[in-house]
Amino acid sequence: MTTSTPTGRTKVDLKDPADLLAAIPYILGFHPENSVVVFGQRGPDRKRQGMTLRVDLPPPGLEQEQARDLAGRLAATAHTGATVAVVGGGSPNPAGRPPRRRFVRRLESALAEHGIPLLHSLWVPSITAGVRWGCYRDRDCGGLLPDPRESVIAAVATSVGHVARESREDLERLFEAGPPETLARRSELLTRLPEPPWEGDAVAEAGLAEVNAALARVESGDQVITDDQAVRLAWALSLVEVRDACLLTAAPVDSPLARTAEDLWLCLARELPAPESAEALCLKAHAAYARGDLTVAGMALARAREVDQEHRMTGLLTAALDGMLAPSEVAGIILRQRAESPLVLSLGPLGGTA
Repeated sequence: MTTSTPTGRTKVDLKDPADLLAAIPYILGFHPENSVVVFGQRGPDRKRQGMTLRVDLPPPGLEQEQARDLAGRLAATAHTGATVAVVGGGSPNPAGRPPRRRFVRRLESALAEHGIPLLHSLWVPSITAGVRWGCYRDRDCGGLLPDPRESVIAAVATSVGHVARESREDLERLFEAGPPETLARRSELLTRLPEPPWEGDAVAEAGLAEVNAALARVESGDQVITDDQAVRLAWALSLVEVRDACLLTAAPVDSPLARTAEDLWLCLARELPAPESAEALCLKAHAAYARGDLTVAGMALARAREVDQEHRMTGLLTAALDGMLAPSEVAGIILRQRAESPLVLSLGPLGGTA
């Protein structure tokens, strides 16, 4: 199978099952435990990457339900094959057979009902160098897992600053809000400013210039947000024209603008008070979705729902994610809209607007 690195920039061939297992933390962004990871494959040769799904292993009695849900998600997005990896879930039996065999059989049957063959099914106790991995179908299939930190996908990810977190909880901590006293102070400042902080008729253009200045600061390595900047950026993101221009930064996914903008959205998700932070969280989710990082997209949307349950864009993105709209389709929509939009952001001079 050919898969993308977490940045969406580089394609990596993962022909060896051990290489695929070792790549999982860098594909998901964290080291999974007691999980099933399903790699969807596309094309007549089934070698192209499709969706990657990770869920907790189901408790006894819910295997069939979980299997049908996973199979339905792949079927909804035109996959032609699947590879399954079970991480954890117990120890091999005395004969050396991997655990959770009944669940894997049910998943294979559920996929077959949709005409999707299960091409390979793997098991590993954890994604750790030197542990013994195996296969569900072939007792002679298996070996020792190479060091995930020395894989090709790890090298590419690390070169652009992407880190595989030790756990899902570590990844979720990226979205933790900033100091309560700082957020309370900024919330009070926003309450005192019921109108946009810019005068004149060109409010949207002024808001775009504010965001562009923030992008320039982030690109230069400055992610410190002052109270005044936080208030102005919160107002800017609340303007529909500005928010739409921010959405368009997510593609092309390998562009410097897309990477810098995503860093800014995550920074603002922590630095803005509720409910204003919901806008930044949705922008982060949208950018992660477009480059195929569904784990981060889902986490950002979950946090946005906590911040503002009525946020409309959160609902729309959640529906797209639940409906398994392919990330490539999301990126394609962004590129078409960007070509037609009169207002877009760029990494131009400080404070400039394209």
